[in-house]
Amino acid sequence: MRQTPLALLALVLTLASAFAATPEEAYLAARDAAIAKIKKLEAKQGAEDAVGKEQQKALADLEKRLQGIIGDLAVKPYPAKGKINIDTLSENEIGFGMLDTLRFSQEDNGAQAIVTTDGLLDHWLRTQSQWWKKTDKSAPDAESALKSDDFYTEAIGSDAAFTKTADIPIMKPEGAVFAVALLGGWAQDIGPNPSQEIIVALRRGGKVYIATEAAKGAEKIPACDAIWKDAESKAEKILQKYNEGGMKDEKLFDESTAAQAKGDDDYRACYAARAPKEAFFAALTREAQEIADRFKDR
Repeated sequence: MRQTPLALLALVLTLASAFAATPEEAYLAARDAAIAKIKKLEAKQGAEDAVGKEQQKALADLEKRLQGIIGDLAVKPYPAKGKINIDTLSENEIGFGMLDTLRFSQEDNGAQAIVTTDGLLDHWLRTQSQWWKKTDKSAPDAESALKSDDFYTEAIGSDAAFTKTADIPIMKPEGAVFAVALLGGWAQDIGPNPSQEIIVALRRGGKVYIATEAAKGAEKIPACDAIWKDAESKAEKILQKYNEGGMKDEKLFDESTAAQAKGDDDYRACYAARAPKEAFFAALTREAQEIADRFKDR
């Protein structure tokens, strides 16, 4: 039977609708196209200004797309409107390949929430992050990733690494399907970090919320600090031998670095084990729970 022009048009529209890109797919296609265009521009001599303009234009477009996908955030004390958290679209710059999120930042007290969707997180875990590929592991699932300090370095950091010092037990707020809280800090060096932050990550209603702010209740644990100081002293003595040698023995340098790395691991293991028994930990847990409860269903 021959179909009428109207029937053919209806069929075409139906097929087009079936294969239409979702907003997330359209965003990812636009992002990847912008990355490719910037890479092509960077291959040309003297194209720095053109690259900068193209990147600014592309990030503005991607921000609007993310705002349409993620929406506003009706959670105090964060601002309602978020800004794109991607630092760069250039493969040659630090911060490339971060998770596609909006950052809702409260500048006066440092509280911020970073929000994405389950779909964007799953896509990023499959295609962008590198930490599991270095160990020949498959991409972690979303909830395993949100428990990992490496994830926060790769996904939302750009010039410093996040290292966990303790897990903080919290209850899932109403409406959340998953919630986790970590204590840790961002730094470029190893060893005890006095600037400790609480990270609360949860999944609710198809979105992923990551809240970070300074930990008011975290305190030093002298026994753990002593472990680090001993390791640091040992590393310095080995390094001194290295510097005194006429012919540099690279094995000594490696031993010094290894002693520091082990001291850092031992310090963090000590803190993670001892913190829950310390008097300050109850207040720290209440602090983390209060952050998580901001995101409960209302």
